Amino acid sequence: MTPMFLDIGAGELLVIVILAVLLFGPEKLPDLIKKAARVVVYLRGVANSATDTLKEQLGPEFSDLTPADLNPKRLLERTVLKEVQADLDAIKAQVDGLKVDLDTTVSSTKGSVTETLTTARQSLAGIGRSLDDATSSLQQAVSTSEAPEPDGTNSQPIGENPA
Repeated sequence: MTPMFLDIGAGELLVIVILAVLLFGPEKLPDLIKKAARVVVYLRGVANSATDTLKEQLGPEFSDLTPADLNPKRLLERTVLKEVQADLDAIKAQVDGLKVDLDTTVSSTKGSVTETLTTARQSLAGIGRSLDDATSSLQQAVSTSEAPEPDGTNSQPIGENPA
């Protein structure tokens, strides 16, 4: 992993050093580095001073304020979201509970529906066998009634006249 300084990678830093040597020369470079270091120290002092002033003016709830906390997103997290975080956690817990309840209900309903379908299939299979038996008996009865009587005459239903 390359070292990072203000989002400058090792390759970029090398290019800056080479350009500085070419532009300013090796004689002036040490003085420029000292001046740059003084500027960095001065800017840190200004940032720390501004942070201390903000801490004093904002009150004790911001006593642990850092420059990174001045980022709007982090500042919102610290102030606004801190107050509603408990409510958000409670809502999340309720939603998780509802999810568990829903999963349980779906699982039990699935078992019940499967059981009902199995029972319905068995009942339909029994009805199908009964229909097959009734059809066979009916066909047998029809074929027996159409057969000639042993004395050579056809039997006719009662109340019908021979044509």
